[in-house]
Amino acid sequence: MVSVFVDSTTILYTLDLAEPRKRTICSAWLRRLRLANALILSPQVLNEIYSVVSRKQAFAAARSSIRGHLGDYMVWATAPFTTATLTGAWRLQDLHGVSFWDALLLASANAAGCRHFLTEDLNDGQLYGEVRVVDPFRHAPEDVLGRARR
Repeated sequence: MVSVFVDSTTILYTLDLAEPRKRTICSAWLRRLRLANALILSPQVLNEIYSVVSRKQAFAAARSSIRGHLGDYMVWATAPFTTATLTGAWRLQDLHGVSFWDALLLASANAAGCRHFLTEDLNDGQLYGEVRVVDPFRHAPEDVLGRARR
């Protein structure tokens, strides 16, 4: 079974009224991943979303409903965070020069057995451990889900 780790920006775009094109694309990705039971998150992703919505004016309209919105995603927040995840993050940070927070998400994705990491914030196609970055604005959900079934 395919599993796709989703970064916070992908979910944040579903709440961004100023980016209707990105909102539509990210909403479609998340809908497809949920239907395929392929969505994986970490609690860190949910925390990042909550933090951004709570402090950035662009997301003021979503503040009153953000806890319920994130509650809907909690079932998908199954990626582990252990001391092994932390040391894995340090290795990825040193090896690839990514930020610590990105390395921590990548390490969680690797620990969860994901093969894909959905984000626009890293280089599309780059491999971090066993996880390959997929830019949601350069690929359709079927590209990832279809390849994984073969």
